[in-house]
Amino acid sequence: MKIKLLFLFVILFFTLSAEAQDNLRVVNILNQGKSAYDRERLEINQDPRIDTLVNRHILANAKGEEGYRILIFRAGGRDGRDKATKIQQGFMNSFPDIPTYLTFDQPNWFKVKVGNYRSREEAAPDFYRILLSYPNAYLVRENIDLKIVR
Repeated sequence: MKIKLLFLFVILFFTLSAEAQDNLRVVNILNQGKSAYDRERLEINQDPRIDTLVNRHILANAKGEEGYRILIFRAGGRDGRDKATKIQQGFMNSFPDIPTYLTFDQPNWFKVKVGNYRSREEAAPDFYRILLSYPNAYLVRENIDLKIVR
């Protein structure tokens, strides 16, 4: 009985993993966001092992995308973390819809950055709202989390 159950589980697992691989093909990635007419025009003849290599590369380098965040505070010294945490909490109370990030950069800087924006234009509305409360804020280029882009 256990062997039959194990065999059934293995078959189910391989079936689902093979189905998930169809979405990560190079053709699907290149056709993403295109109209049906444009999708039909694209034809790629390649070895299927290239898809495997591309998928491995994507999974190994899934760190986000180059974009912008708004730096609202930075402090150094012994009490830098405490100050940065207080600023972060105050920001989260004022702007609960914008994600915040507390980071540490060598040699001794604690920074509070907010938002995930693909471009300066996308960041502009929030940036001008934030400037009213944090007049020393400015945009910084950084890898952003694509799952939480506003």
